[in-house]
Amino acid sequence: MTAPDPRYRPFRVASYGVYFAGVVAFCLAIIISVTRSVVAMTPPHQAPVEPVLNYRECLDAAHSLWTELESEREKLVRASTETRSVDKRWMDFRTQWLTRLREREARCALDSRNNVSLKQVYRRLEDVLNLYTIHAVQYAGEVGGSVDALQAAFSSARRNPSAGKLP
Repeated sequence: MTAPDPRYRPFRVASYGVYFAGVVAFCLAIIISVTRSVVAMTPPHQAPVEPVLNYRECLDAAHSLWTELESEREKLVRASTETRSVDKRWMDFRTQWLTRLREREARCALDSRNNVSLKQVYRRLEDVLNLYTIHAVQYAGEVGGSVDALQAAFSSARRNPSAGKLP
């Protein structure tokens, strides 16, 4: 193997420089895009708002949010059309639901010493939301295509004249 020609060293250095600058620019573009997306989908925590709800009202509000979250998750799994797009529908729901959660947190004075267990309920709600979000993305990406294909096969089979009258 021969040594590189020293006359071309400035061109090699320039090539490496351009390459690394391109890689850094690409990585920064990805990082900025992901950061903007996460910020857009995650409403910030709000400052406490008066009047503060009592403990029972805050607990009932959390339970209402839980019921809504669980209902939407069930719809996600029972989607009968376009299961590949359930993640997009979930993200819209997630942003709206998280906004309502932040509003209720602001009215419940969760940082009060008396509300430690209530604060835990609200943290757990957000944890479950995050897990359901992962589930929605996985369902749409991994299972959704197979479910759509199965539903198309059922439709095709039902249109077959030899199927007769199906229930």
